[in-house]
Amino acid sequence: MNPAIEFHNVSVCRARVDILRQISLSIAPGEFLAVLGPNGAGKSTLIQTMPGLIPFIGDLRVLGQPITRMASRALSRLRRRIGYVPQLHARPPAALPLSVREVIEMGRAGVRGTGRRLNTSDREICDRIMEQTRLMKLAERPYAVLSGGEQRKVHLGRALAQEPEILLLDEPAGHLDFHWQEAITQLVGKLWRTTGATVIMVTHDLRHLPPGITRVALLEDGRLSAVGSPEHILQSENLSKLYDLPLRVIESRGRYLALPEESS
Repeated sequence: MNPAIEFHNVSVCRARVDILRQISLSIAPGEFLAVLGPNGAGKSTLIQTMPGLIPFIGDLRVLGQPITRMASRALSRLRRRIGYVPQLHARPPAALPLSVREVIEMGRAGVRGTGRRLNTSDREICDRIMEQTRLMKLAERPYAVLSGGEQRKVHLGRALAQEPEILLLDEPAGHLDFHWQEAITQLVGKLWRTTGATVIMVTHDLRHLPPGITRVALLEDGRLSAVGSPEHILQSENLSKLYDLPLRVIESRGRYLALPEESS
């Protein structure tokens, strides 16, 4: 079976600063890969290379297609097969005139193409996604007045409305209260298990990893320092080195937690 995503010596440099350094990595179809690393390690940059959002050097193939050699029209078609949920920092202006339903439908409109109206099938897909993400009761509510957690769910729904083969998640549970962190974590895990999509999720917090993920990659100073199964990679020694802090890793029912060790 061909990889869903394959990196070979991929590097990214901005303003003469190396952000990613010779990344080589193969991701299988249907896999859930978690990418962990400290702030500034290059996690967001790594995930942005996959749909060809930023320039890079090296060879990157997504769904069997070479990103670097694709014409713009072909790249647009490929992006319709990739759902991308970026980090959300600032809240949108309250005057943003979009309902939850309209934001979800934006994902489906990207699949249909510019200027094409959504048909009955498209709207049924959006309704199904809102049911899956428990957003139907908020469908007509203005997106801008939602809580941060609800907005994350909406953006997950927008990406899922594409019915993507690959789902890219950049800190989906970051900067939320405990309730919404856990709600988004559970939702991400459920969506992976039910959709069959290949999921690549960036985070720096082990609590945000749903149970059952297939592999973990540690990113340090733009380089992959380790890749493997959660039980082998999510060890106290590995994470203490990664975050330059003595940590104790606790595992329970497939979930992981890292706690700072008490100083002597």
